[in-house]
Amino acid sequence: MQRKLRGFVLFFILCFCAMSPASAGNIAVKLNGYPLALSTPAIIQNNRVLVPMRSIMESLGYTIIWHQDTYTVEANKGDTQLLLTIDNAVATVNKQRVTLDAAAILTENTTMVPLRFVAEYSGATVEWDAKNASISITTKQVAQGDLTDSVVYIQTNKMQGSGIILSADGIIATNFHVIENASTAQFVFSDGSIYQGNATVVGLEPQKDIAILQIDKKSLIPAKTENSIVKGESVTAVGAPNGARNTQTTGVVKGFNQDIIESSAPIAHGSSGGALYNGNGKLIGMTAAYSDNQYFSIPINEIMKVPRNLSMPIASMKNYTYSPSAPKNLRYWLDGDYAYLTWSPVYDAEYYHVYIAYSEGGKFTKLQNKALGGSVWYWGFPQCFGISTSNNRSIYIKVSAVRNGVETEASNVLKISK
Repeated sequence: MQRKLRGFVLFFILCFCAMSPASAGNIAVKLNGYPLALSTPAIIQNNRVLVPMRSIMESLGYTIIWHQDTYTVEANKGDTQLLLTIDNAVATVNKQRVTLDAAAILTENTTMVPLRFVAEYSGATVEWDAKNASISITTKQVAQGDLTDSVVYIQTNKMQGSGIILSADGIIATNFHVIENASTAQFVFSDGSIYQGNATVVGLEPQKDIAILQIDKKSLIPAKTENSIVKGESVTAVGAPNGARNTQTTGVVKGFNQDIIESSAPIAHGSSGGALYNGNGKLIGMTAAYSDNQYFSIPINEIMKVPRNLSMPIASMKNYTYSPSAPKNLRYWLDGDYAYLTWSPVYDAEYYHVYIAYSEGGKFTKLQNKALGGSVWYWGFPQCFGISTSNNRSIYIKVSAVRNGVETEASNVLKISK
């Protein structure tokens, strides 16, 4: 089962394509042969297709800055800079004026911009299929071999998921929730071959939702890994969403920290334990969770750190009990008069409690969530919540997680000082 996380999402995109009249809501947009998820449906303006800004621009590798004072979108990719202003049919490309057939517009709090303009200046090609009312965008891809070779389909007696081959002699990484409570596991490789032999759990970090398995199969094709992650770089997610083996989706890295990578490459139920590759075909993460228009992966660094000191037959998982400990790695950063807090997410936590004190050794009380009412807080990316520091006094915070109605111990205390 694919776990869902809560977070904060911005919605933006760009489109510009000559076409015969069609119902905009039925227009399909594909990137490198795969459906491109749009936060809102495409619309038609002056016989041109406009799409939500961020969905298309981030998928094409642009970094985006929104200038609220002028209602202007600034998009940068390599040596190319685009400037589009809401309701202005004149755009700027590297300081040169370009007249558009349809201006960017703002509708229902979403910025819509012309697709062809944005795509072609990114170096992509655009084709309009009038018969099927679809637009195909093709980018220049880095030669990287078949990324599906190092990804397996996993079927247990409880659920279906994916896995990543880490070594030629049968080490496979997946999410803990893929094998949770399982007693059997079957592995299907990219060439269609099936393994139903012994499977041993050699490493577990259930709180981070990581499991490392060993199977008795040799000459596998391991993924090549890369520890470095770059915001805005192109990525490809490979897995088995909804059971569809060897599915690839593309996007870019939207943000990351030590615990998580957020990308725009769509994943779904069944993608759990799949691979997230960078543009050079190197493994940077393991797909793990999603929420509305947010897709999360665990950095490869976290996966490789898991000790491989266990020898548990997969059948033992049916009796394995996971009890989370206190949240780890509380940290914050300052932005003006606010401190923004985050921590390592706790797998399968229903919610969190935040405790606050205003002096060292002082009494902690539950911090109330005014937006939701009560003292329930949820993990989010890039921050879980913000708190005012305008009074310039130190604040002390600790956090607990709640799973199955049971609260963990509280974390170590984090001191916030402006």
